[in-house]
Amino acid sequence: MSGPTGRLHGARVLIPRGGDWGARVAADLARRGAEGVVAPLIASAPPRDLAARDRAFAALADGAYAWLFVTSAAAVEQLVAAGIRLPARTQVAAVGRATARAVADAGGEVSFVPVGTSSAAALIAQWRTGRSPATTGRCLVLRSDLATAHISDELEMRGFAVDVCIGYRTVGVDLDPAVQHALAAGDIDVVLLTSLSVGRELRRQVPGLPAGTLIASIGPGTTADATALGYTVGYTAATQSIDALVAELDDTDRHPGSTPHPEDLR
Repeated sequence: MSGPTGRLHGARVLIPRGGDWGARVAADLARRGAEGVVAPLIASAPPRDLAARDRAFAALADGAYAWLFVTSAAAVEQLVAAGIRLPARTQVAAVGRATARAVADAGGEVSFVPVGTSSAAALIAQWRTGRSPATTGRCLVLRSDLATAHISDELEMRGFAVDVCIGYRTVGVDLDPAVQHALAAGDIDVVLLTSLSVGRELRRQVPGLPAGTLIASIGPGTTADATALGYTVGYTAATQSIDALVAELDDTDRHPGSTPHPEDLR
């Protein structure tokens, strides 16, 4: 079991999102003897077409949709902020466990979560098995402005009735100068890379990370994006889950030798 003697013990770890998400990750790291540095690199902002979002939210609350597809915990946060309660007859498909937990925390129930990798491609590929447009009902895909249209495109191609709601925009957040200095100086041991947007902002604000800083990616897709940005990713979680990433980094028995101890990063 991970604990004070895990690989993360004594490490300073950059957490690139704030809010409840950041606080939860910081608490997990603290239990493992690490210091979580909550320094948001991205945040959610209202969509450019707020009226269109509000119409979709109102239709959802009125029970117009048989299925709701949510592709991130941030999308669920937008529903909560708008005071939207999901009707009991609307089934929810969540892209992964973290998003499913956000739905549950908001008082909803999740009917479908893909097995294995948490991605839009896995979600729609597994969900559509055994379902037909004639019996499923209308679908709403709730996503950010930067998310791909993979789910909605696949639904439309197969004849399902689908609407798309851009629930929020992902915007960059300037780091505190002290955090920028700590990153540049090598005083942060591990950076949790959770999305392409985080990688882009990190590259913009801290162009050169020291060679000893471990970049830990939340999943294979994010690693591919980070590599395209010029990063060398030192660890990739097996599934697209922040909980799994932290646990794997701290696990002294997993992948021996693949993850340096934080003391070796200084």
